[in-house]
Amino acid sequence: MIWLALIFAVNGYPDGAPWGHAGMPQTESCQTCHWDNEVETASPRLSLDGLPDRFESGGRYVLTVRLSDARRANGFQLVASSGRFAALTAETETNGASIRSTGATGEWQFVWVAGEANAPARFWLAVNDANGDDSEFGDRILLREFESLP
Repeated sequence: MIWLALIFAVNGYPDGAPWGHAGMPQTESCQTCHWDNEVETASPRLSLDGLPDRFESGGRYVLTVRLSDARRANGFQLVASSGRFAALTAETETNGASIRSTGATGEWQFVWVAGEANAPARFWLAVNDANGDDSEFGDRILLREFESLP
């Protein structure tokens, strides 16, 4: 069992971080594996550009996750309370109402297809601003929540 933990510590997750680590209430965040520093909540370094103040059911919105002052290695996960995501590039991968990065660019663009307009849509974003040493040490985890009204 120890050798398995060492493999993950050295190699990380080559196919992307496990799903379910965007920091949504009662779920994990990137800090589960990158625990060396305190989590930065409501981080002003994170933005979700293109998110409308008000959305229409079924509307398609091009969104961009941005990490200002990004280091050379980073990644994100985003979960929406409704709707679904669609990838625009090979730098992201979707799983219904979840999306994650597959490339360390510090900026990722994708589409959100809005769900039913009977409640606000909430978004939970977790970003790992990593130092590039492929370990859990020295990385910064940033979290932020967003909302769009129907």
